Amino acid sequence: MEPRIAMRRTNVRFRRRRRIWISVGLLALLVAAGYAFTQSPLLDVDEIQVIGAQRTGAHNVIEVAGIELGTPLLGLDLAGARRAIAALPWVDQVRSNRTWGGEITFDVSERTAVAQVWVNQKWALVDIAGRVLEVVPSRQRLPVVLVGAVAEPGGWLSSVVVPLLEVSEALMPIAGRGIDSIAWQNDQVMVNLVGDQQVYWGGRENAEAKAVALATFLDKVNSDCYDKIDLSVPAFPVLTSNRDCL
Repeated sequence: MEPRIAMRRTNVRFRRRRRIWISVGLLALLVAAGYAFTQSPLLDVDEIQVIGAQRTGAHNVIEVAGIELGTPLLGLDLAGARRAIAALPWVDQVRSNRTWGGEITFDVSERTAVAQVWVNQKWALVDIAGRVLEVVPSRQRLPVVLVGAVAEPGGWLSSVVVPLLEVSEALMPIAGRGIDSIAWQNDQVMVNLVGDQQVYWGGRENAEAKAVALATFLDKVNSDCYDKIDLSVPAFPVLTSNRDCL
């Protein structure tokens, strides 16, 4: 082979290898620059906002979320933060959002207490699903549900209590108007009135109509003259009078 041809082929191979090495170097530089950019203060958490959470408290939401200011935005475990926030007793649902401007937002929807349960000389507030929300020292303006064991805040009552909680939710508008407690009695839901009268509730259907019928009874009838009220058919309540009013 002629020296000139051999030299030309050597130069071609050299230029080809140089282009490959330059390409590899540029790619590595771009990767390094990209990683450095994602870790720079330009893409970190500058602000954490909490919407809702009136009962929970924004500071508690931020604390359990586990996200600190200055944390890189990329790689944030927002799903894990939502799960941690959802474990707080009052929290029902939580949504999150982040912006490239460094703002993290948690939008919290909270549960509603529908009943209270007596536990260790205090009152546990409970929602419609049986979630224990909070323990408070004084009785609230909520119907009282009689149950057995009571979990700590964030825990759950037994599922057998749910029908009682549904009755309690229906009776919330008239809580405090002569209603003492709600309980199971012989496999029947019974509403106990302050004067020892008992209201046979019947099935779980027509709860609002039954609550209206009970409110009408308490407003217009001398409850002291009756021992039992059957609201299983709310349009036709059945009253059992006592001997004192015969």
